[in-house]
Amino acid sequence: MINAENIGKRLRQVREFVKYTQFQMSQLLRIQLGTYKKNEKGIHLIGLHTLGQLHKELGISAEWLLFENGPIYGKDILDKSTVNKEGNRDSFEEEVEEMTQIMKKVPMIRYSVMLHY
Repeated sequence: MINAENIGKRLRQVREFVKYTQFQMSQLLRIQLGTYKKNEKGIHLIGLHTLGQLHKELGISAEWLLFENGPIYGKDILDKSTVNKEGNRDSFEEEVEEMTQIMKKVPMIRYSVMLHY
């Protein structure tokens, strides 16, 4: 069952992880600040537009946000395009390129990695 309060808690968790203010999140998601605040407090259920923007901008899985099932990131974010025909990685450079591609697709990972530098 969908619970707006639990969704709001997970939305806040995402916002705090990326170290955004509520205003910055509302801008990122292209919704009004008041709407975002009501979503985060669990007063209003998050809209489909906002779910789409969360996935597009931060790679957040709708299934995780709505039901706390599965990984936080969408399945289509992580592709394995750098694995060779034998199933092995050709070199360290390919691993670095794969991580770079993932970081481009999933800003939350990029923010987490950058916090260490």
